[in-house]
Amino acid sequence: MIGMVISSGLMSSCSTGKAPKAEVIQTAVPARAFWHGDGVSGPAKIVIDLSEQRLRYYKGGELVGVSPISSGTPSHPTPTGSFRITEKDIAHRSSCYGEYVDGNGNVVNGDVDCRVDKKPPGCHYVGASMRYFMRVKGGVGMHEGYLPGFPASHGCIRLPTQMAAIFYGATPTGTPVQITGSASNATAERPIAIGEVVTEDKVIAEVKPATTVTKEERKTSKALKKNSKKAPEPKPLRGQTQYLEGA
Repeated sequence: MIGMVISSGLMSSCSTGKAPKAEVIQTAVPARAFWHGDGVSGPAKIVIDLSEQRLRYYKGGELVGVSPISSGTPSHPTPTGSFRITEKDIAHRSSCYGEYVDGNGNVVNGDVDCRVDKKPPGCHYVGASMRYFMRVKGGVGMHEGYLPGFPASHGCIRLPTQMAAIFYGATPTGTPVQITGSASNATAERPIAIGEVVTEDKVIAEVKPATTVTKEERKTSKALKKNSKKAPEPKPLRGQTQYLEGA
């Protein structure tokens, strides 16, 4: 799926005396997110690396999908270990985190933990949207969400909308989930908005500047080429038995 192709005919030769040419390399950039699992058979397995903030999806032992994630913060860590998908809910809402809304639908407080934050008079609680929810352990699961480019959730594994929908459709209940690493090792990346398309199998072209060859290097190269000509093999003495190499 991912590889490197070096264009032919563009490598310069030091022995010709001609000016060297630039070298063009086309590289298939490893996708930040992809899905190649349609039609692939075998049991599914999900591996989440908190250090890399990546989810890898396997079918029959073959890597068929990759996605960025946003996991829990240090104060609300995502649990590590071996788990299984215990529940799926395509229109799930959080029972703990969300917002307080007044009677006219206006958000009064948009970031609340209803177990701690007191509800203002005349308001009601609306749980945060967690579409394509797949429960992993307790209240922790994988679901659609905004990815700011670093660990930012209350413990859940946020996914881009596109990948959350794909994984939800491909994953049966009981699928094993392995979570490893530490979010404290994660590096910052660009944010991904809800609804943004993220699959990106790209090929880019890089131009490497030509290497300057000095006159002395050109003379040395010519001399080496001249001396490398194969010397004639001596004729065997009369009566000498000749053995074929490899016989």
